[in-house]
Amino acid sequence: MGISFARWSAILLLLPCLAPSSAPAKELGWQPEKTWLFVVGVLSWKHSEIYGSFPVKNRRDAALVDFFKQSGVPETQIVYLRDKQATQQQIDSAFLAQLKKLHANDLLIVYYAGHGTQSERGNDVYLASYDAGDNEVEGWSVNSIPGQIKRDSKCKRVLWFLDCCYSGQAAQAIAKQKDGPAYGCVSSSAASESSTEHWTFTEALLDAMRGAAYVDLNHDGAVTLSEFATHIEADMTAAEEQISTFATTNGFEREMVLSHAKPLANPRIGERAKARDSNGDWYACRIVEARGEKLKIHFIGYEEDEDLWVAPEDLEPIKPVRYAAGSKVEVLWKKRWYPATILKAKDGAHFIHYTDYDSKWDEWVPSKRIRNSKS
Repeated sequence: MGISFARWSAILLLLPCLAPSSAPAKELGWQPEKTWLFVVGVLSWKHSEIYGSFPVKNRRDAALVDFFKQSGVPETQIVYLRDKQATQQQIDSAFLAQLKKLHANDLLIVYYAGHGTQSERGNDVYLASYDAGDNEVEGWSVNSIPGQIKRDSKCKRVLWFLDCCYSGQAAQAIAKQKDGPAYGCVSSSAASESSTEHWTFTEALLDAMRGAAYVDLNHDGAVTLSEFATHIEADMTAAEEQISTFATTNGFEREMVLSHAKPLANPRIGERAKARDSNGDWYACRIVEARGEKLKIHFIGYEEDEDLWVAPEDLEPIKPVRYAAGSKVEVLWKKRWYPATILKAKDGAHFIHYTDYDSKWDEWVPSKRIRNSKS
């Protein structure tokens, strides 16, 4: 039997009411049972005269490991080497042992926090193991890691996070791999740039993995790898005047979903500004909560117990110091000022060339290491 036009019209009017109120959540790009985590966090070193220690309070590398444990990644699939445990021999043996356990459909996440040092030729970076500085112990070569993963595992997907000086070298290392696993790589600095001792990078990574609403930049309920990369780029330039690095190879999905996020409770949450801390000093901060006219701010890269409630008028916009390309300046390096030229600038970070030195020494530096030339 046919259906009358009037009845069809009534049915069509009902359809919007029967449809779901929102789109289904996007599928996560990682599953706990198929995720393997290799974390090295070194905050103090055997040779303290070479490598200065970092604060251990509320260490974010440990928080990252705890996040994955609580998310269901089996402890048998997690290696966490910290401080004295992270000798070069232990890193090498533990990494090899884990690589041999991986299957093709597994996801390997490699993370390092600590010191990074450039090789003499400037074409590699060594992640400082606890015993770096011993005879014949330079550290964990960044350039060697992709080759070892390709050689010793069946893994087809790798997420690589580096929180140290010159960590952008990882992007160059994976670019040299003509085949092998697909890589997603995010680091705290450029290959020619030192990094901060603060937890700014790893704090932002935790925000992304936990689904902080302000990292969901397009407000679709999902935090993606590319959104995290954009978020950390803004945090690093605002708080540290550094250039973070994001790279993918072999078709790694840049829109891989890291977490699900709830809607912003207030449109101001996530805004970056600068404010005075309890001592009256100015620091970059983010609005993390709003109640009426009061705003709760978190100083980026610092501890939550230093968060403050402020009035909107207590905040000021972040206005980085910029030197024009071609400017003759002096740059601070190891407590000495050297003549240099500004090659290019991005917010408060500047790529400089040291006068009378080879271009291999060109680097990104924050404005606080720059002053106008006296000559």
